Amino acid sequence: MDTIVIGVDGSPSANAAARNAADIANTYQRPLHIVMAVPRVSVVEASSGSERFRISTTDVAEQTLLTLAAELRATIDVPITTAVVVDDPATALCDEARSTNASMIVVGNKRTQGAARMLGSVAGGVLKDSPCSVHVVHTYY
Repeated sequence: MDTIVIGVDGSPSANAAARNAADIANTYQRPLHIVMAVPRVSVVEASSGSERFRISTTDVAEQTLLTLAAELRATIDVPITTAVVVDDPATALCDEARSTNASMIVVGNKRTQGAARMLGSVAGGVLKDSPCSVHVVHTYY
């Protein structure tokens, strides 16, 4: 199957790109693979009364992905998978595209204007290393 891979970070811009990717996946009846990259795993401990909780960056990312996947499942009729990857976002997306034999990576255009464009962006990094087509969604107006 030719999977559509979408990279998200929990931002409104990334969620808009995810909705666009879901529409593409649904139109062409392709599986959707939602990826969130975290740069490193860190753990925060919290307590409430006698209960102690350990929350990691990967736990937060997984919950974010599950919530987004549930929202998208309500609007499309294709398989949706998720992955949290500990890496920089561009590398994570390209590696996931390779491992899923993706036909397309979808990214938002966050950080593709101004000084950030000179320093690099996720979209720019994906364009440099992608094993497949890349669709950059215009999410800032």
